[in-house]
Amino acid sequence: MITEKILQKYPSFVKYLTGLPAENFWELVAKVEAQLPEYDHQRHARPDRQRAAGAGRDYAQSLAVRIAMLLAYLRVHGPQRLIGLLLGGTQSGLSRDLRRLLPLLKPWLPVPEVWQVVAEGEALSAAEVLQGEVLVDGRVLVDATEQTVYRAQENEVRKKYYSGKKKAFTLKTQLVNDGEHHIVAISTAVPGAMHDKKLSDQVDTIARLPEGSDAYVDKGYQGVDKQVQLVTVRNTETGHVQSAPRVTVHIPIKKPKGQELTEEQKALNQQISSIRVRVEHTIGWVKNWAIIATRFRCAHTIYTSVLQVVCGLVNWQTARWQAAKALALG
Repeated sequence: MITEKILQKYPSFVKYLTGLPAENFWELVAKVEAQLPEYDHQRHARPDRQRAAGAGRDYAQSLAVRIAMLLAYLRVHGPQRLIGLLLGGTQSGLSRDLRRLLPLLKPWLPVPEVWQVVAEGEALSAAEVLQGEVLVDGRVLVDATEQTVYRAQENEVRKKYYSGKKKAFTLKTQLVNDGEHHIVAISTAVPGAMHDKKLSDQVDTIARLPEGSDAYVDKGYQGVDKQVQLVTVRNTETGHVQSAPRVTVHIPIKKPKGQELTEEQKALNQQISSIRVRVEHTIGWVKNWAIIATRFRCAHTIYTSVLQVVCGLVNWQTARWQAAKALALG
């Protein structure tokens, strides 16, 4: 059984279990530990709580072991009972910590925003629009990813989750990157039968992008360029006023039926793909965490929260290797 003492003595165990360097893991534990008393007080004092404050058993493991157990589960997505036994915990304890500890990790990780579905005709607030300063290079790379889930028993539910593209029952989420591999936003998860373009429409992706940015999407997003609003632009030198799209959308050109693309069109598609591939890179890194790569076994209600934390861990990892690269070059 792996204890906190063993984790402190053997830093390599921390890396194997959690995917984090030991110094980053203990830094995260310290930050969560400082926040835990206030969080527990709020949880115990909530109006719908039926137990008295202080009721219930104490945790058998330290906070460090509980966090290690949670991260190990996210990383390997093995049976909860097996991971619990490895670190002296239980299946029920790990299941509870998926709901209790994930909210505590988010403030200390570079997690992306979560874009909720927008009601038809409802305008976005200023806070719901992506801020331009979060984009390192002014580029926005958009793509959707799917993850398999268990087959539902009800026929109508099965239809909603069946993805013709994956030939499986899935949950679909949209990821939004900048051009430097940072995940800046994700959509709330939706049933896999929904088309990528429809998901983009429902979360109002184009309206959320900062003015002046360049958006890169794949061929599944045909038509989103027509959703871009026009803004009035004044030339500071001539004073001439004209209308221009608030966001420039780059979509690969589809081959016309029975025809071929020109060399110029092929070159343009290749240029777009060479930029857009970076969102594919980050999706691949997210799926290094097996809980996002294998069939999701938990309740769908916590899926978006799980994905948000995993994206935060990936962003943290990206920041580390980019800093190391800059140091080596500088």
